[in-house]
Amino acid sequence: MQTVEIDREVFEDMIKSMRFLHSMVSRMWKQLHAPTGSGKWLTPYAAANALRITTRQLQTLKSSGKIGFFQEPGGNCLYSEEELGRYLEDNRVEADGSL
Repeated sequence: MQTVEIDREVFEDMIKSMRFLHSMVSRMWKQLHAPTGSGKWLTPYAAANALRITTRQLQTLKSSGKIGFFQEPGGNCLYSEEELGRYLEDNRVEADGSL
């Protein structure tokens, strides 16, 4: 393995350029792959609150494919209100009144 030394200013300029490039690519990616649909998109915390479950339970639903999601370039997930509503409707259980 070879070691290369560079000037601190050169290194900092390289890091600055990489951060700028990352921000530009992320912005373009979001524009090209923005979530579709007219509904609202929720953070995991807001989605869990809407379903009245924990964020861990939401993660389990996501991992098992029961709830769709949109993943941003940074790894953040967003959940569609429409998708959450569809999940609730598909998994609704009617009370039989026997209490």
